[in-house]
Amino acid sequence: MSYFVRLLVFFVFLPVLAHAEVIDRVVAIVNDDLITLSELDLEGAPLFERIREQAPPEERAEALASARKDILANLIERKLIAQRAEGRGIEVSNEEVDMQYYRVIEQNNLSEEQFRSELVKAGITPEIYKENLRSQMIRQRLLGVEIRSKVVITNEQIEEYYNSKYGQQSDGNDGLHILQIGCVWGPGSKSASKEESRMRAEQLRGMVMAGENFKEIAKSYSDLPSAADGGDIGIFSRDELSPAMQEGLNGLRPGEVSMIIENGQSIQFFKLLSSKSGNVITQAPLETVREEIRALLMEQQLKDKFENWLVQLREISYVEEQL
Repeated sequence: MSYFVRLLVFFVFLPVLAHAEVIDRVVAIVNDDLITLSELDLEGAPLFERIREQAPPEERAEALASARKDILANLIERKLIAQRAEGRGIEVSNEEVDMQYYRVIEQNNLSEEQFRSELVKAGITPEIYKENLRSQMIRQRLLGVEIRSKVVITNEQIEEYYNSKYGQQSDGNDGLHILQIGCVWGPGSKSASKEESRMRAEQLRGMVMAGENFKEIAKSYSDLPSAADGGDIGIFSRDELSPAMQEGLNGLRPGEVSMIIENGQSIQFFKLLSSKSGNVITQAPLETVREEIRALLMEQQLKDKFENWLVQLREISYVEEQL
């Protein structure tokens, strides 16, 4: 740490009077930058509030301490990335942040007032949300320069993955391997009405039909629990499916995307990866899933390389935690 920063830390937090009250303190030093307790408390406020409300009294202190350590680790990571980006001359303008902010609002089919209301419920101000967007955009650009440009997924890797894993049936049972995207309506949902839910689903299906990756769309926009797995709900026999799903999948061939259906309290559509009947397995043609496999392999490699890159970045940096 430079002499200037050490001097700054000393004078900023030295009480002017003997009875002065310290209202903030440093919880981490990252090279020549500081992270303060107020920053940490602001970043973790929604999580800390949930812990205070939901954790049993005897577990509350330990849960809060663990959460603070996790939040601090994230802040340190973001600071390291921001410093690296600055060193590489990578910037994101206010105009770019605003464009992304309104794009998110549009993609969620909300008015700006509704979106701000959702942020308030989550304990986040629009200003904090925009700064988080800026951090994400800077991170993506930096990773594009430092990591993504160095990852190459070959056709041979894609074909090997396809032949060994993609769309294969398990347990020898007949069934359909299905991907799913759904938009839910009702209180607490992104869509207030069935009509809004249908409109969102039609927009998402249009993105898929235009060539965007089904699994990525599901992860980002589907309201269903399967979103965490890229919409992959696994393999089902036809009689295990609801009548609405059976109708949506009727006549669908592997690799094809279904029309939109209403299923319970959501509007859904599907992609069929493979089907098995007797000893015959029909898989989605390679060309219909090539880009999905490429994205999956890219994500796996990027995750591994990013973790190694972050470890190396921390090793060459000065990081001192004081929590």
